[in-house]
Amino acid sequence: MVERDQVLALINGETKEVISWTMGFFDEQLAKELLGEECIPSDILPSFEFCHGSSPRQDWEAKALFAERARIPAVPVGWGNCLAFGHGGPGEFSEKAISISPKRRITVYETGVHKEVRYDPHFYHNYDYPLQDLTSLAQDLDSLLPNPNDPLRYKGLDEEIAYHKERRRMTYTNLNGFFSGVHYFLYPYDKLLMDLLLEPQATKRLVDTLAEYNLTVAEHLLRAGVDILCFCDDLGSDQSLLISPELYGRYFRRYHGELARLCKSYGAVLHMHSHGNINPIMDDLYDLGIDMLNPVDPTESMDLGELAERYGDRITFVGGINKFFFDWEEAEQREYLEKLYSSVTAGFFLMDSGGIPECVDRAEWQRFNQMKDELAAKYGR
Repeated sequence: MVERDQVLALINGETKEVISWTMGFFDEQLAKELLGEECIPSDILPSFEFCHGSSPRQDWEAKALFAERARIPAVPVGWGNCLAFGHGGPGEFSEKAISISPKRRITVYETGVHKEVRYDPHFYHNYDYPLQDLTSLAQDLDSLLPNPNDPLRYKGLDEEIAYHKERRRMTYTNLNGFFSGVHYFLYPYDKLLMDLLLEPQATKRLVDTLAEYNLTVAEHLLRAGVDILCFCDDLGSDQSLLISPELYGRYFRRYHGELARLCKSYGAVLHMHSHGNINPIMDDLYDLGIDMLNPVDPTESMDLGELAERYGDRITFVGGINKFFFDWEEAEQREYLEKLYSSVTAGFFLMDSGGIPECVDRAEWQRFNQMKDELAAKYGR
């Protein structure tokens, strides 16, 4: 596995190396098929009760092996945190299983929202949101959320993190987003987008309540010693921002800055995920102190080389792979990666655009990793 000094050197701009960071896998069945059952931790699926704190101790080495085989340069720590970037772990609302079968699973989160995941073909959606209307919001919003200061939520996490640091491994865990966290767990996506304009006071109260929860949780995670704090706030579409820069500034900019400052106060790294063309707020993310940003998909007008040249003295970019990459033939994939390795002069983490899809079999997964190894050797990166 990539050692922590090597990861930190890339984040700190001390090397032009290219290190792989796989975003995740569409589901646990695919992860097991590609990586091998021996590295699949017991907490990869939700339990039939809400679970918190550290991973089961017997899974600590399994998670390290998962990270190594998945080409993730940091070990995911905390219960249920390894399958997908930005999702799962003690910083996100916990989920418990209602039913699990070979064809689908249904879970419920602590906030009450339900999620259905189907296999082959992959599909998921959230439903039964606890909030359906903000026009007459009278409910105590804090009552929708668990207690962020409950010590059971972080029990044993410091010990798990220390275990991996002693073995020269980087550690990471996930935190709810401030925009995406609302529509994942509290309020439907379409209504949120409308109410940012139609119900600004109620929407701001909702965002502020979740943000206060998130920042409290973040401090507990940082006190436990985690190296990298990851969060998902998908702010863009293929063409543009989902909301205007003005709305970003009104509702979310402040909290991204507070989270960045909090991470820096603990010497930790803040890693943000946002799909889409978010060029209009790149200056904001740069000024706020975002340390790492993914997935930088060129089909969404995010050019890794140009972004690294403009913002690379502060932001380490993670991504660069076209979202259609796994639909291509091997020759086209190799040509694409060769261009990335040869043309992007800064060091970066190479990440897929949306998780490894279920169309990828074990042979293709191995070819993909072999291509990366060959190009790293060829370009000395």
